[in-house]
Amino acid sequence: MKICPTCSELHPDDADFCPLDGAKLVMSQDPLLGRTLSSRYRLVKKLGQGGMATVYLARHVMIDRLNAVKILRKDLNLDPLYRERFLREARAVNRINHPNIVEITDFGEVDGMAYLVMEYASGESLLSTLKQGALPWDRAVKIGVQIAAALARVHEAGVIHRDLKPENVLLMGGDGEERVKLTDFGIAKILDAPALTFSEQMFGTPGYIAPEYVEGAPSDGRADIYALGILIYEAIAGVLPYDARTQAERLLKPLTTAPTPLSTRVPSTPPELDSLLLQMLAKKPQDRPADAFVVHDALLDVLRRHAPSRSRPPSAPAPALRDEIPTMIDEPLAPQVTAEIGRLQTSEMSSRWNGAIGELEVAFVRAGRKGVPPDVLARAGELLAHARSLLAKVERVTQTVAETQARVDRMDAHAREFRANLGRAIDELSHDRSRERAHRSAVRARQDEVEPGTRGAKKDDANVWEAAALSTEDDRSRAIEDDLSFQIVALQLQLDAKNERFEKDIAGATAELEGSISAVRAMTNELVRALDECASMVSAPARRKS
Repeated sequence: MKICPTCSELHPDDADFCPLDGAKLVMSQDPLLGRTLSSRYRLVKKLGQGGMATVYLARHVMIDRLNAVKILRKDLNLDPLYRERFLREARAVNRINHPNIVEITDFGEVDGMAYLVMEYASGESLLSTLKQGALPWDRAVKIGVQIAAALARVHEAGVIHRDLKPENVLLMGGDGEERVKLTDFGIAKILDAPALTFSEQMFGTPGYIAPEYVEGAPSDGRADIYALGILIYEAIAGVLPYDARTQAERLLKPLTTAPTPLSTRVPSTPPELDSLLLQMLAKKPQDRPADAFVVHDALLDVLRRHAPSRSRPPSAPAPALRDEIPTMIDEPLAPQVTAEIGRLQTSEMSSRWNGAIGELEVAFVRAGRKGVPPDVLARAGELLAHARSLLAKVERVTQTVAETQARVDRMDAHAREFRANLGRAIDELSHDRSRERAHRSAVRARQDEVEPGTRGAKKDDANVWEAAALSTEDDRSRAIEDDLSFQIVALQLQLDAKNERFEKDIAGATAELEGSISAVRAMTNELVRALDECASMVSAPARRKS
């Protein structure tokens, strides 16, 4: 098949030029390039390929919007377990909706091929950046702050990423305004979803896999915290914290060897950062920070204490998480913009087709003067009339497509706004709960220190009073924590219920949209055939004379 380099439409091998825009066609080396999925997403360029899937740049056929489309490898599509795990990524990310996470906007299966449609984040991976050299510690920590914010939301949504590594972190913007996007939830674990039946212990990347995961023990969000510690360490030192030459050593060294302190390799490392990373890399999950909120706050504190003034975040009071999260980039077009683009494209298309039909009508008149047989002229006239009729239908349906797309975008924008607002509220409550849990842990630790002095025949009055005060404080803190947990669960249930409604409504509108686009394509193809046949008839005398 040949492909148009301008519109990426596919054409037969014997075609030379695109009938839609006149561009010279070229042979397609990739059978998927130029293909349109679900009547909307035309694959125009291969962006990358991994062990499970290939990622393409796609252009929406009606509104010219760019997306990234991930397609599961052909042989893995045949395995329902792999296909299910692949589609879990869409369900996992759809529950999160966070500005530091690449959003999945659509997913489905066509002709036995599973695919995900993602926002197109035009950035460079952290892996590519690190190939140019290690980062200053403050830049690496700022990246870590944003990843920690993303992981905090991920874990609160009941999802573990399980494959956090430099190639799954996208960087956009310069050092001062760098924005981070976490991607590739292909092996994410949804905590309340049933486990798949094949061995999941093999998933992940050696060097970033937490020790408990290697040992086959249950893992939770603290496995992601371990991987984040590895990632920040590597970004600053340029190497992993364990000396390992092989993949096996990268898996097993953390089980038997303590990590090399970052300050040993980078003496300028702030002591608090050195200590935090060693805690994040602890062999036992219970020895690591309790959650990603704790990591987020600790990294911010390191920046406030030690970063150069140009990269230091604001001083106290500590901002809520939402103040540290960069704004979303590559937002979908506003619905009114989508509708306007649809009108413009309809107008441009009508002008192009009307011009082609007008030229053929002139050629038709000339053909009559050149003695073309009446029956041929009659057939050509029928084709021209049919083309005019088809064009009117195409214009009407194309406008319907634009209006339906605008409606889908309005629904999607409303869903995104709702999820983002509720997600921020959940973030703030969860962040408060994390701080309350840390406070309660400190109270309990002090209780353990004071309690021995309250036993025996001679009790220390000061200890007794302090023990009573600590007990009261523990009860108060527990009540606050319980109340926060209740609010978080209530909001998450509301979010899940709304998501189901949004998905159902958007799916219905999307099905209508796909039907309209398919109708436009069918009528356009018929219009092209009618004009080609008519052109052949009215130009036949000229070919006989030449």
